[in-house]
Amino acid sequence: MTEPSKVIHIRNVGHEITENDLLQLLQPFGVVTKIVMLRAKNQALLQMYDVSSAVTALQYYGNMQPNIRGRNVYMQFSSHQELTTTEQSSQGRKGDQDSQPNRILLVTIHHLLYPITVEVLHQVFSPHGFVEKIVTFQKSAGAQALIQYQSRQSAVQARNTLQGRNIYDGCCQLDIQFSNLNELQVNYNNERSRDFLNPSLPSEQRGRSSQTGYGDGGGLYALHPTGPRAVSFAQMSNAAAVAAAFGGVLPPGVTGTNDRCTILVSNLNPDKIDEDKLFNLFSMYGNIVRIKLLRNKPDHALIEMEDGFQAELGVHFLKVCLFLHFSVRNLG
Repeated sequence: MTEPSKVIHIRNVGHEITENDLLQLLQPFGVVTKIVMLRAKNQALLQMYDVSSAVTALQYYGNMQPNIRGRNVYMQFSSHQELTTTEQSSQGRKGDQDSQPNRILLVTIHHLLYPITVEVLHQVFSPHGFVEKIVTFQKSAGAQALIQYQSRQSAVQARNTLQGRNIYDGCCQLDIQFSNLNELQVNYNNERSRDFLNPSLPSEQRGRSSQTGYGDGGGLYALHPTGPRAVSFAQMSNAAAVAAAFGGVLPPGVTGTNDRCTILVSNLNPDKIDEDKLFNLFSMYGNIVRIKLLRNKPDHALIEMEDGFQAELGVHFLKVCLFLHFSVRNLG
């Protein structure tokens, strides 16, 4: 049996699973200091702040099967006692594409509740450098896009800033890797592809994606054909939107009828938790109005969401990691 280590080895990490997903799984047990995603092997290495945090996490998940996005993942102590820069680079050379910086980014969009067009992607990625070309397409992993920057430095900055972020509140989460392509070829300027260096390209009326080999983008915009709107997660029909992401029905155990907005979180480690960590954990499930750590009970916190449905989602998806209850009061 491998001796305890602060490095945890996770297997069966599909391409739909992001760094943020893994952080949510382990951050309740302590600070995660390093992550290495081994995409080619469907594995990951996460280093906790200390051995005791890693031991607590593995003891918990020894009795509770961890599941991310419907996929069971399996944890064990790594043979590494600590991840070093050399080891991360070595793992990258063995197949982790994320460790090979390139000016072209491969972007996968999870929880797609709004249409993501070239214009939307350009708005999101252009603040980090000049975007030359964008191609969108559909693969088995979900909605994807290739973003070509003028420089590699811009691509690295964009990935570091945007990885794991949502385009809209509560949905359209970005999972960004470096592509191994050298140049994108764009034949049409339309909502699925755009060459910003050549605005005179014709627009494609209908048919398959203009980028051979990247896939068919025809099904990418089926949910909301009227176009994207920058609205909050609470302003749309919350239950209907989440149901759409789960094949037309709400996840098992989610009723959509809860009207209490405040969540009581208990059994926290006061030395390792703060408002920022709680915000990062719960903001995946909606808009947070306020967070209050209870000074008279240092292991308790109150989190007020924008509405009851968002609070129910937070309780449902995080109850395996934290002790959560709905509170009868709102925070003042």
